[in-house]
Amino acid sequence: MSQTGQRLEHVQLNVKDMGKALDFYQNVMGLVEIARENNVVYLGCGYDENFDLAIMEGGTGIQHFAMRMDTEEELEHYYHKLSTNGVKTEWHNGTEPGQEKGLRFHLPSGIAMELALVKDNRYLNPSRPAYRSNGLRPLNIDHINIMCNNVKRDTKFLQNILDYKISDIVEPEEGFWAFSFTRAKDYHHDIAFVVTKDEANTLHHIAWSMANFEHIKVACDILAQSGYKLEFGPGRHPIGPNLYAYFQEPGGNRFELIAEQSVLPAAAPTKIWTSMKDTLEEWSDVTPPASFLKGS
Repeated sequence: MSQTGQRLEHVQLNVKDMGKALDFYQNVMGLVEIARENNVVYLGCGYDENFDLAIMEGGTGIQHFAMRMDTEEELEHYYHKLSTNGVKTEWHNGTEPGQEKGLRFHLPSGIAMELALVKDNRYLNPSRPAYRSNGLRPLNIDHINIMCNNVKRDTKFLQNILDYKISDIVEPEEGFWAFSFTRAKDYHHDIAFVVTKDEANTLHHIAWSMANFEHIKVACDILAQSGYKLEFGPGRHPIGPNLYAYFQEPGGNRFELIAEQSVLPAAAPTKIWTSMKDTLEEWSDVTPPASFLKGS
């Protein structure tokens, strides 16, 4: 039986300054350096030996992101389904630390996605981490929010070819999808899409799982003590309906701290929202800053 829970395995990002980014990731966030290969640094939350974030210097945005597969049979199934639908694929077996097999292809928007099998499939146990660290110490990488110029097209690709479920859609005008939330298993969203007119922007944010609101509060204190201010939050999104806090990391990309994400049965119907504003904040009428509409 396939595992449940979040499916995002890792993301590779470009960062503007490798030194500043590494100092932040290791000393503020508490990520652990797992490997360095070909000018790429691989970092993990530390609860297993898999990397969660890979960074390379040069701009901002997504190089590729990977979703975890449970079995080789599942990976082969989607290889054949992608090929049958005319999607060009490339195998990346063992080309990244801890990865046994990887199948890479591109979404219709051009963003590189991968399906991956990893060596370390242990049950995450915060009391017995694979590596010890300090700082914010997120539990795991949680989900990715991608910017693209056609949300409906990329969402339907995931639904029709990779069997993703659509949890929520923001449709301010009939036929125009401004936002979508998709799930591979039962976790409310693993991959979200938000529309952009600037094709140079590929990432709105990467989210990191936190234990609870107390964990987010302590993390916000650590960020403030380290000279980093929140961009938006903390609060609760009506969609999810998860707790959140957003900030910009020094590499030029946006991160979200998240807790209390919901799970949905496979048969749960897609919820349609007609106003983006209605999806942002449950507790108040606060408006996010203009910077929040921009990606990297």
